[in-house]
Amino acid sequence: MGNGDIFLFDIGSGSAENLFALRPDFHRVDKIFASHLHTDHVGDAAVVWVGGWLSGRYTPLHIYGPSSSAPELGTAAYVEGLKKTYAWDVTGRSGILPDAGGKLIAHEFDYKQDNGVVYEKNGVRITSYPAVHVLDGAVSYRLEWNGLSFVFGGDSAPNKWFIERSKNADFVIHEMFYTPKGLEQALGFPPRQATIVSSYIHTPPQGFGKIMAAVQPRLAVGYHTIRQPELDQMMLEEVRTVYDGPLVIANDLMAWTVTKDSIVQREVVSAERVQAPPTTEGYKKAKRSGQASYSKYIDDGKWKEYVPPPLPPE
Repeated sequence: MGNGDIFLFDIGSGSAENLFALRPDFHRVDKIFASHLHTDHVGDAAVVWVGGWLSGRYTPLHIYGPSSSAPELGTAAYVEGLKKTYAWDVTGRSGILPDAGGKLIAHEFDYKQDNGVVYEKNGVRITSYPAVHVLDGAVSYRLEWNGLSFVFGGDSAPNKWFIERSKNADFVIHEMFYTPKGLEQALGFPPRQATIVSSYIHTPPQGFGKIMAAVQPRLAVGYHTIRQPELDQMMLEEVRTVYDGPLVIANDLMAWTVTKDSIVQREVVSAERVQAPPTTEGYKKAKRSGQASYSKYIDDGKWKEYVPPPLPPE
């Protein structure tokens, strides 16, 4: 963002590798907004939590996300589950890494809210509205800042909330899933299951096109598909039967600069072997307390032929 903030909308399995390839200032990567709790949308949250802590974040990581039809299906329960799952990891880093950077904080909101405010700080306003995807508890987001607007759809079948709340936004991302035939071809689904997945719990290309024709963004971005030339062509042909506006099918490491005058697309070039970015003075000076330790039984197992160097003073 132009105000210095960084916002992550979903962090699915494998996406953290791309994030780290960008070498961001990790002390600013402290907010994740989850559209829903499928692994392809939140599977790398723990990687950003602990990996970002190791790479420069010295404040808590905040995860914003929806409730669901039962408490155990909501974002708060998901975050508590992460804490329990990685308790050994986080406890073992005490005294080495900044205390606050190891904290994980859930901000769960009502998935039924329509245009409800989820976040409002530093001139940025983020609202949510329901999405239609598998179970109760999926949402879409709209971010507004400095007269510009960004919409992130998450996963959803076409729905009334998205049409109403996304109209005339500058930059709109919505899933553009395969056609049923494309899903049969790409993943070998039987015809009935392919139709359910493609057109009842996701949005197929023609549905995407109809949405964008109604919303009329400055730029429509389709995502959530495996890029194959023949499938790309199939999807584009479907979309263009109903929508003739600006369109991009997203790929990994695409980047856009959005201003009131233009939207400029670029391709990120990153090193194959990514090095951690430099940390800040704030990270180096952040409070570290406690010290991870093990039992006398394990301590007695140290090899006497190796003597580590003396510890520097605190």
